[in-house]
Amino acid sequence: MGNILYYVFFFTEGIVLKTEENTLLSANILVVDDDPAILRLLTHLLEQGGHRVRTAMDGNQCLQMILQDCPDVLITDWMMPGLDGLELCRRIRQLHNRKVLPHYTYILLLTAQSGKKFFIEGLESGADDFIEKSTASLSDLRIEIKARLKAALRTRKLEIDLEFAAKYDALTLLLNRVTFFELAQVIWERSIKNKFPLSTVMFDCDFFKRINDIHGHLAGDAVLREMASILKSYSRSSDIICRYGGEEFCVLLPGCNEKTAWNWAERIRRRFETNPIKHSNFEISITVSFGVAERMEDTAFLDQQIERADQALLFAKESGRNRCIRFSETIASETENVHGTCDLIELFSGVTAGEVMIPFTLSISPKETVASVIDFFLRTRIESLPVIDDNNHLIGMVSEKNLIPLIGNLSRWQEPIGDLVTPNVISYPVETPLKIVFDFLCRISARQILLVQGKTPVGFINRTPLLRWLRNRWAVFCGHFNEIVPIISVRDIPVQNLKDSIEVLMKELAVLDETLSNRDNDENWEKNRNRIVALISQCQDVMDQVLKYSASHSEPDSENLSPFASL
Repeated sequence: MGNILYYVFFFTEGIVLKTEENTLLSANILVVDDDPAILRLLTHLLEQGGHRVRTAMDGNQCLQMILQDCPDVLITDWMMPGLDGLELCRRIRQLHNRKVLPHYTYILLLTAQSGKKFFIEGLESGADDFIEKSTASLSDLRIEIKARLKAALRTRKLEIDLEFAAKYDALTLLLNRVTFFELAQVIWERSIKNKFPLSTVMFDCDFFKRINDIHGHLAGDAVLREMASILKSYSRSSDIICRYGGEEFCVLLPGCNEKTAWNWAERIRRRFETNPIKHSNFEISITVSFGVAERMEDTAFLDQQIERADQALLFAKESGRNRCIRFSETIASETENVHGTCDLIELFSGVTAGEVMIPFTLSISPKETVASVIDFFLRTRIESLPVIDDNNHLIGMVSEKNLIPLIGNLSRWQEPIGDLVTPNVISYPVETPLKIVFDFLCRISARQILLVQGKTPVGFINRTPLLRWLRNRWAVFCGHFNEIVPIISVRDIPVQNLKDSIEVLMKELAVLDETLSNRDNDENWEKNRNRIVALISQCQDVMDQVLKYSASHSEPDSENLSPFASL
């Protein structure tokens, strides 16, 4: 394998550690001894190994140096005047337990003592290992120090790895949520004390699930890594950035008011919009939505400011995505008293999903065949239906998406539809507040959600009936029904194109009838099979249009509908 390089970047403390196989890690080492000759000897041996070495003559001086710059390894003499080695170990461990020191210090106790009793006493005081002064030669001492340092630095490296894993997101190498809050709280308190502006930005990738579904999860991971890289390139060293969860990121911008933070976010938004992300042999175009909030006088807690940025992000999603929204804009939209406006929250007040749902009147047995279900979908123009077992419990959903891939596969045509059911169906109880369903449909790309009573599906809600309900309720609430729900005159609906389509279709059917009048001619049927299928589909489509036209006329004009009657 050769030499294997290993890098750990410890962003918080600015430490960069590099190791090679069979090579010691370059470390920060502090040596304490009251004998200058031993200090010089150990310093020489350690510096030959590439380590940074500092020295102290007694325990008190050592403690002061540790508080200023915590070493990776401490080599201390056991017997020293004043604060001896054992007491020094105890003091260091106390500092570490109280989290005064930024990391663990591995302690090597330098001693002329020997025997199990002394070793146990040293370990109980906080020492990790021992170097005996009675080593026969300088060469042996160098070998022993190298071996014991190697063990010490393995321990230190493991600690660094664990602390890195605890503080950083492995995929994006950004701070994780827990560490973000720890650091952000310090900035938050400093902002209040020194009265400087502080803004929070929340953002995520629009329709991220589609990227995973279309290109795969490796592509999704590549997008997140690139988003993090671009985010860091636009940020200052004082900004605190984290992966908040999933495809959502959070940034704390010290010294930035809402306008400045919005400008910063808008630059990044345009960067994502105009520069596709490259992965493997293709490019992935993405857009990003941002929510921005500034600390105000009434913002009591950091959590509250982050929640406001998240509300602005939700507003950006609901407003069409690919935009930056300030929290102040959401307040203005809620409090603005303009002719015909209405508070969206007021529209949802006290309304459950069951009051707005479309009831299920049809369902499918899992024993039905693929052929019969496809025929049923085509005859009824239904796109999806729940599959219910004999106990009226929901098994899942079956839709056109499940059925289309089976065209051309005769062996599966008579399979039971239960084998094709999509079991992971999004469902809510009927008593769920409608606002929760509304927010969910605004966040994701799913077309509809099911409503269940216990385990039995009773209805569904999708965006079209929800839009109709919201419009009608708004019209009733604000008292401007005729302006919000305009009455379309029958004469305003163009029908000439529909008439022309019917006439052309009738002529085609007549020609086809003449061509196929000879039923004994199998060659004619075979030659016109595709034409027959196309004409039947056209007939069904035209009849759909006729029905829709008829439904829009409260008093249909017999003259206008005469071509329909002839069909």
